[in-house]
Amino acid sequence: MSDNIRASLFMVLSMAGFAINDALVKTLDGALPTGQIMGLRGLFLSILIALLIWQQGLFSRMREAFKGIVFLRASMELLATLFFLTALMQLPFANISAILQSLPLAVTLGAALVFKEVVGWRRWFAIAIGFLGTSSN
Repeated sequence: MSDNIRASLFMVLSMAGFAINDALVKTLDGALPTGQIMGLRGLFLSILIALLIWQQGLFSRMREAFKGIVFLRASMELLATLFFLTALMQLPFANISAILQSLPLAVTLGAALVFKEVVGWRRWFAIAIGFLGTSSN
């Protein structure tokens, strides 16, 4: 199996995992507090990540995870997860999917406006059309 096929299969598997996770959280519909949901997700993901780190032989590099910038990123991920799970319980699944699908558009827009990345007219047009598509009901 080629590297491209293997990578594609892993991508499909990971997207299926996200969809299944989101559907399971949505079915809870407030039966568990958001903090407990985050704790359970974190526990299962920590086990999975620890297995991957062990399989790759990367435990010797764990010191790199304790840098300030890593802590900042983890804190922002924690907030993003909290907001996402709250939205998942409050909004229709289709709306959340539309918002998530527009995330690459927002990242490109932010990179152009904040970091002065060069974005050609075709990408600007695609960003505009993409945001129009997510705003129409």
